[in-house]
Amino acid sequence: MKNLDRLLTTGGTTSAVTDLVIPALLLRAPTAEWSELVHIYVPQSPTVAFSGRDLRSPGITKATEIAQAAGFETVVRSPGGRMVAYDSGAVVIDHLDRTTGIRHAGSATFAANAESHARVLRRHVDARVGEVDGEYCPGEYSINVGGVAKVVGSAQRVTSTGSLFSTVVQVDVSDAVRAVIADVSDALGYELRRSSIAGLADYAPELSADEVAAAFQQDYRERLGLADGQVPTEVVAHASTAPGGSPFHVDDWTRANPLSASREPEPRA
Repeated sequence: MKNLDRLLTTGGTTSAVTDLVIPALLLRAPTAEWSELVHIYVPQSPTVAFSGRDLRSPGITKATEIAQAAGFETVVRSPGGRMVAYDSGAVVIDHLDRTTGIRHAGSATFAANAESHARVLRRHVDARVGEVDGEYCPGEYSINVGGVAKVVGSAQRVTSTGSLFSTVVQVDVSDAVRAVIADVSDALGYELRRSSIAGLADYAPELSADEVAAAFQQDYRERLGLADGQVPTEVVAHASTAPGGSPFHVDDWTRANPLSASREPEPRA
């Protein structure tokens, strides 16, 4: 019998705002029928996801203008870290855990997730855990290829109701994504070595975002015993009412527009 307390859901929307609001809403919902949920999707909308730290840069207005002029939706995401940009050549993994709260914050969570993700990718590339010189959104638990270029980054958000651990896997990095990461980083005053921007397909050209998403889905099923399900349509519908902005602030909107208990039915198996 399926364990509906631990769920794997897949598939994004056509809106970057909706995709980033969904996990923030689920994290802050007052009740839930699940204790652990992993949502994996290939984003369909070119996105520049800022963090709260980015907002403190005097260059945030210019950075937002650059991203929007390049055709990217600008969103201030719930997790921390620094700016990341991606499009349909990436895979996003949102891991929500309602059982641990603040105990799940910290380096141990980053280390465990990084090693698990790197193990999946080592079937195709020389994936290593660790920061490379001059990378965007630098972090001790980034994943790189061969110690040269970053391909995976993660960030976390912890609230009184649980934790959200969000990961972006760059698979096929378009010229537009490379350019916007470089130009936005420059506007924000962040040092960046442009050659540190890469995707898995730079080293394994046969890989596609859909194939990488499927590999992670299977890993989560086997490793955590997750049962397949869907994000409730009511949650997606509520998230889709978020109006967007310049940039749109996920946490501000979800605090002002939370899911009520009646809006959050059990994700369907």
